[in-house]
Amino acid sequence: MEQTKHPKAEALDQIDAVARDAREPTTRIRTGNLVLLAADERVSAQGRNQNPSPVERWPDLLERVQGAARYIRDVEDRAQEQETHVQDLLRQVRADMDAARAQVLAAERETHEVHAQAIKLIQAAEDRAAAAEERAAAAEQMLQRIAETIDAEFVMQPGGQVTGQAGSTQDARARTSATRAAS
Repeated sequence: MEQTKHPKAEALDQIDAVARDAREPTTRIRTGNLVLLAADERVSAQGRNQNPSPVERWPDLLERVQGAARYIRDVEDRAQEQETHVQDLLRQVRADMDAARAQVLAAERETHEVHAQAIKLIQAAEDRAAAAEERAAAAEQMLQRIAETIDAEFVMQPGGQVTGQAGSTQDARARTSATRAAS
């Protein structure tokens, strides 16, 4: 597993390398944002003194320090950009999570409302069913009484003649005539 160094640690490592190599002439090789400092054999071959005095080394050292400082600034700029990007992402994630929570709460409220309405509708249906059962029971009792009354009032004789409880068919007709006359 490859570990990555913190950008500032990389810059400090580069500064240490520059300080170690301060005695050697160097060349800058640019690769994107990375500045590589490498020993330049061409400078040595041009007759430059192999052991320059400290005063002669100052310009090269200053140039290396400036390169390292630029590299550190570039790394810090990239780190700041990444930090800003991460903060933007975190804000977006928080906003998305808040919106999702709001949707969940709205859905839960709607579910509770639908459940309460369903309970009311079920209760109303049960009440209607109970009332219908009561009406059916009352109707059944009434039909039973009518059937009993019919059986009691109209008795069938074996010859097919209908007689009432009071006696003959003639008695029933006389009562019917008397009832009509009285009204």
